[in-house]
Formats: sequence, structure tokens, C-alpha cells
Amino acid sequence: MRWKLNILLFCTILLAACTDQEYEKEDVVAILNGDEIKIKEILWQYSLDEDPENSIYNYLKQEIVILEAEDSGITVSKEEIEEKKQLVYPNSDPVERFEVIEEQEFYEKQASLFDVSPEEYYEIWEDNTYTKQLYVEKYIDEIIGEPSDDFETWGQEVDEHINNLFEEYKEDKKLIIKY
Repeated sequence: MRWKLNILLFCTILLAACTDQEYEKEDVVAILNGDEIKIKEILWQYSLDEDPENSIYNYLKQEIVILEAEDSGITVSKEEIEEKKQLVYPNSDPVERFEVIEEQEFYEKQASLFDVSPEEYYEIWEDNTYTKQLYVEKYIDEIIGEPSDDFETWGQEVDEHINNLFEEYKEDKKLIIKY
């Protein structure tokens, strides 16, 4: 009976160790089109505290869409990025936009990982996020079109297309997941 308890305890500890995975910034999580994708790249956009696998997959899917967008000739200008940044708070700089954010905890925590100020992290995060968002938006508009009255169906089409691309990249070995 005691050995059963020991085995159960061992399995519980092993399971806990596997689910509470720690990442180092230099860890390679995937290779996309021959380029390594490291944890630090993901941390500039996402936290890996809760559901890291989902955050990593979302990042990889986004990067695949950006590659597809670039391959189809889509470009994003600095002016377009700045326009996006100014939508909510016109004529503001990154520090001013950061100061009006109610929930700054994410930026503070992520900034500490890179030994930068929360404002510096926010400025980099904002630039990365809007750049990637514009590529994704333009690609989706070109491939699927703008949302119609049936937003739910449109959203499902977008998800299905992106998931299919993700699987296609894995099958073609353009995406190799390393973790």
C-alpha cells in the first residue's frame, strides 16, 4: 500500500513540474521559415504567466499571417502605425498614452523582465503590437474581406483560415515547434 502512495506522490510531483514550466528569454520555442523564435520575442507582446502554450501559439499564428502578408506584397508604413497609435489619444506621445492606462501591471511586470522602465516597455510593445495588427488586418481584408453583418461567421472564417495556415506550416516543416 505504501508503494502505491509513493508512486501517486511521485506522479503528482512529476505532473506539477511539467505543468509549471519555466522559460528563459533565450529559449527557442520554434523555428519559422528557418528563423529561430525565442521566448524574449514573445515576451515583448505577451505574458507567459497564464496559459503560456496559448500565448506562444497565438504569437506563432500571428507571425505566420505576417509572413503570408509580406509574401503577398502587403506593407505597413510608419505613418499607418503612428495613425493607429493616435486613434484613441490624438497628438499624444507613448508616455502620455501609458499614463492613462488603468491596468499598468502587465507592462510593469514585463518591463522588469527586460530591465527597462514600464514606459519604455510600453513604447516598444505599442509599436510591435500596432505593426503586427496592421499586417494581420490588411491580410485578412485581402484574403477574407471585411466583416459583414454576420460578424460571428466572419470571425469563424478568419480563425479557420489562420488555423489551416498554422497546420500547413507545420506539415510543410516551415514551422517546427521546439518546446
